[in-house]
Amino acid sequence: MSSSPNVSIPQRVHLRRRMSKEDRKRQLLRTAIETFGGKGFSGTKTKDIAAAAGVSEAIVFRHFPSKEDLYHAILDIKETPDQTKARLRDLEKLAGNRDDTALFRYVGRQVLQSFRTDPAFHRLMLFAALEGHLLASLFRQRFGLPTGDFLRKYIALRQSEGVFRKCDPRVAVTFCLSSIVQYAMSRYLFGGKDQTVPDEAVLEQLIELVLGGLHKQREKRGKGVHGNKE
Repeated sequence: MSSSPNVSIPQRVHLRRRMSKEDRKRQLLRTAIETFGGKGFSGTKTKDIAAAAGVSEAIVFRHFPSKEDLYHAILDIKETPDQTKARLRDLEKLAGNRDDTALFRYVGRQVLQSFRTDPAFHRLMLFAALEGHLLASLFRQRFGLPTGDFLRKYIALRQSEGVFRKCDPRVAVTFCLSSIVQYAMSRYLFGGKDQTVPDEAVLEQLIELVLGGLHKQREKRGKGVHGNKE
């Protein structure tokens, strides 16, 4: 039909651009992420997203009746609730094996892969956090709290088993996650120039530092050295 000589050029363009409902929804979500991530939330209106996607504002509202619907859909494109449950099951298995290195490596790889494959999403989250936006709170509730709470409980468990040194598990989780996130941000959001060391090598060093600080055996060695000095 589009090749018919009776169809005008504007009509042909319209026909080529016609998308399925799901394809259009994904396009609008990616456009929203790029637009919010480029201008921030205060500088972006629904009509800006529509214009960037080449559709009317009514089309945007047809797919996302409210802004909160849009925000939840943005989080779904990163990880669905079922995928979150699967990720936590993986962590439970590693925790059951008491494989400290593999558990922290799993978490670290998830963070780095997310930043590496979708920096626009994390740029958006940075804007959301800086502006105190609802999306930042939704992100924390869906992703940050479950993972952070899991790690906190695991660290407390390993402390009770005499493997990890005594400290506030919440502080330990902050130390672990923030070091990995900071590296990911510097490399994939802020254009870090030194990319000669692969992510995996950096991650292994970060995990070694984290576990070196947590393991009780290290604490004992420190006391021994201090005693010798005295």
